[in-house]
Amino acid sequence: MRLSTPCIALTLILTLTACSDSNNDNGGDPGQPTTGASYSAEIRRTEFGIPHVKAENWGSLGYGYGYAYSQDNFCVTMREIAQAGGRWAELTGSQVERDHLWRYLNGNKEQFKADFFDVLPQRDRDLVTGFAAGMNRYLDETGIDNLPEGENGCRSEPWVYSFDQLDLMMYLRKIALQASTDQGIVRDAILAVEGPPSQQVASANLQEVSPSLYQNLKILGDNIRPSEVGSNAIVAGGDATQSGLGMLLGNPHQPWNGSGRWYEAHLTIPGEYDAAGASLQGLPWIGIGFTRDVAWTHTVDYATRFTLYEVTLNPDNPMQYDYDGQWRDIQATTVSAQQLQEDGSLETVDRIFYSTQYGLVLDLGGVDPAIGGWPTFSGTLITMRDANLDTGLRSLTTFVKKAQASNMEEYREALRDMGNPVFHEFAADRHGAMYYGQISAVPHVTQAQLDDCQTGIMGIVASVSSNAFTGLDGSRSECEWGEDADSPLGSNVYGLDAHPQYLGRGTAGNSNNSYWLSDATKPLEGFPVVFGWMGHEGDQQFMRTRKTHLMIADRLAGTDGLSDAPLFDLETLKTVMYSNKVHAAEITLDDVLEICSDFLSNPNPETEQATDEALTETCTVLENWDRYANVDSIGIHVFVEFWGGIRDELGSEFQNVVVGDQFWEIDYNSADPINTPRGIDISVEANRTLVIDSLLRAYRRLSDANVALDAVWGDLQCLERNDECIPIHGGSGPAGIFGAISSGLSEGGYRNPRAGNSYIQAVTWDGSDCPIADTMLVHSQSVQPTSPHYADQTRLYAKKEWVRFPFCEEEIQAAQIGETLILEGE
Repeated sequence: MRLSTPCIALTLILTLTACSDSNNDNGGDPGQPTTGASYSAEIRRTEFGIPHVKAENWGSLGYGYGYAYSQDNFCVTMREIAQAGGRWAELTGSQVERDHLWRYLNGNKEQFKADFFDVLPQRDRDLVTGFAAGMNRYLDETGIDNLPEGENGCRSEPWVYSFDQLDLMMYLRKIALQASTDQGIVRDAILAVEGPPSQQVASANLQEVSPSLYQNLKILGDNIRPSEVGSNAIVAGGDATQSGLGMLLGNPHQPWNGSGRWYEAHLTIPGEYDAAGASLQGLPWIGIGFTRDVAWTHTVDYATRFTLYEVTLNPDNPMQYDYDGQWRDIQATTVSAQQLQEDGSLETVDRIFYSTQYGLVLDLGGVDPAIGGWPTFSGTLITMRDANLDTGLRSLTTFVKKAQASNMEEYREALRDMGNPVFHEFAADRHGAMYYGQISAVPHVTQAQLDDCQTGIMGIVASVSSNAFTGLDGSRSECEWGEDADSPLGSNVYGLDAHPQYLGRGTAGNSNNSYWLSDATKPLEGFPVVFGWMGHEGDQQFMRTRKTHLMIADRLAGTDGLSDAPLFDLETLKTVMYSNKVHAAEITLDDVLEICSDFLSNPNPETEQATDEALTETCTVLENWDRYANVDSIGIHVFVEFWGGIRDELGSEFQNVVVGDQFWEIDYNSADPINTPRGIDISVEANRTLVIDSLLRAYRRLSDANVALDAVWGDLQCLERNDECIPIHGGSGPAGIFGAISSGLSEGGYRNPRAGNSYIQAVTWDGSDCPIADTMLVHSQSVQPTSPHYADQTRLYAKKEWVRFPFCEEEIQAAQIGETLILEGE
């Protein structure tokens, strides 16, 4: 590794001349940037550490942003770059299997450059190259021995090194594959493959293994379905706002550490690009944000990202499979990676990956040993095709084009490249138009193909997983992915016009169910299940989804008590965001308290006194609880633990809802999906028993964790920042809390949530040139404990406050902190 000596020229306006050697790639050797590129960027920071980066070209914009970002969070992305480049085992000695996978997916640098970098538009190449150079500039100036320390630090770590634009691009590609090839279940199945057997394996009877297979596939539901993490979005067009102008609430629920964490910024090339908001760590574009004319956000979309293909093996040659009656060869590719040994030496470790025309071979023996690997119990092999393998190529283009749109028609057209790997799209403009679309990369598999091609093991997998895993017959060409006239060339994903979408002046909302009820008054119907298996058409919806649409309906009618006037304004939209009502309690708690009261009023000689005392204390707290998840609420933790018991007993493995033929007083009705199911059927003795058992479960869990039942929520759920534990409002998404926070019970409470409300934005316009954007970065801007922006916004969030994001020049000047930095380099 080589780190150059810092060389800083400081003038009265803090003009810096760079000495980094990572610059534009104008052709030269792969991975070896050539000199000659000139960068110049202006960086100003406003309150809460938000950088406003201005430049005259894309390379300089990336350069300034890469440098500003690194000042706060360099180590977070550096770790990811080392992993995506397949160097982690070389530098640390661990995870050589993952290095092998990424070296297989990316190839060598020369191959990667040709396949994934040179094909990008010049603008995109310049932006990525400049961002990498800006990060290296920070590293060169700081020095590895002066980098931040701590949990998110990397001082003197062996995995810190100068990198180039190709290394950064590998990381950007890795991000796009998080919901498919790099998803834990899939990655494990790829790495479990050991190759063909040394001798022929007899096939088994499908019926003999299917009971085991069904049971074990259900267990997978806990790993693939969303837990307490998700996202919310509400968009309102002019017919739904008091001003007649567009309005948008973005509320992604992302991790509070690691690469999924948000970072706020404002990026400007005068006359060409001017976008503010937030990006994920190390991404050189604004991911969720706003411009003078448009605001947009996303929610995580559980559409199909990949399909499994089951191919029939040649009984005489396990390295061949049947395709339309002819044998095709399975390809074997050897990949080498370096692994650091205890004595400091490097050992070359080889691994063979196997692939068909569809993609990598998988071993599902880890799901159920009865399935087998190579071959499966039925003499077949499972292989996979991933729709997002090339999405990373299109992502930067898509996100830049979105920020260049001036109205909803232009915004929709910006989505044609299908560069969105995993999100629903929501947008509004200053003219009063709004847009919703399920516009992510979805394999072009028709419903007719699903009905015809899901056979054998794949039919079982699809049935048990509610189509979370889609598998097709790989032996027939008619089961191959198709395409639309507007599909990106060679992608075989659905084109823009085929996706579920609205463009109008009404409202839309989503909380991670499918597209079906994004406007609950105008369901989108008739689409293949690949467009959204989680809460598909006619299926029961999340508690959080139901609460979202109830809040929208109440606000449009003016019946929510937030304002005498109906429709949305900015203040009511912000109040909705922080409402923290618990919908599961709204529809069940009265029945729970009645069951508890009846139990305690009719003593059972076989019931121990301690049980009655525990129930009395538990139900008294729940009866006095305000049914909110605010920092001053008392009892929310008791209900969350109680509801966990109900979900453990009646939760659907893959759909993340509470089901039961006898549990609900009003059963689910697809004609009334927002208001059903509701109430507990208290006439069913089994329901009474389940409620009592779940209440006692809550009491025991809290007692074992030394948590008082009458504790204040803000004392229990808090984020530790240095010597302070900052109260965090919001809570369990599955309990129907709009502001979802992912925090598990441990000793003393629910400290240090893992994820949840992260970057929040409420955006509208007032007729002036400047958008009005109130934002909140819940975990704050910097991961460094020594930074003044390590917890400043977190404290504001605790008080349900907001930050007015400065966008226009006069606003930036008024909010600027520190001096202007002019960053120049070659």
